[in-house]
Amino acid sequence: MDRRFQGESLNKVDGKGRVSIPVKFRRVLQNCDSQFAPGGAARLYLAYGDPNKNYLECLTGDAYDAIDKLIQSLQPGSKLRLALSKLYYAKCDEMNLDETGRMVLPQAARDKIGLGEEALFEGNGEKFHIMNPEQGAVEDQDLIALLAELGGNDPHFDPLSLAVVGGAAAVSE
Repeated sequence: MDRRFQGESLNKVDGKGRVSIPVKFRRVLQNCDSQFAPGGAARLYLAYGDPNKNYLECLTGDAYDAIDKLIQSLQPGSKLRLALSKLYYAKCDEMNLDETGRMVLPQAARDKIGLGEEALFEGNGEKFHIMNPEQGAVEDQDLIALLAELGGNDPHFDPLSLAVVGGAAAVSE
């Protein structure tokens, strides 16, 4: 059972802002929505309000429920609760998927990331991102630079070798 968003997909966006969610992402949405019933639609939440992000953040129903529970647990009126409420209530929409797995991206969300005729879907574990393909290319270059920095330009560098969990390497060879 798929429970993590993995991989990338470049999909067309029509003139009305409709775009198809990749099939493998739709399976994760169903598997990570405790309210999903066969024949129905899985919940998908689209967060577009963080001005520091050049992508749209897409959350499963269960992931959104966890964020909602977290926000509700915070001190009313606290700065963090106000910020998270703005990001995940005011600047977040529950999306409706049609029978073919398409959704209509709100104009404000498309404008925020400069989305044109194509959308890049990028798996990111428990959520996925939608961005314009040019931003995806920029992020790929940033990753190349980061890996070079972390590995000291060693062509055999394995970034997993730096991951430490509980005092021991997370992955052993």
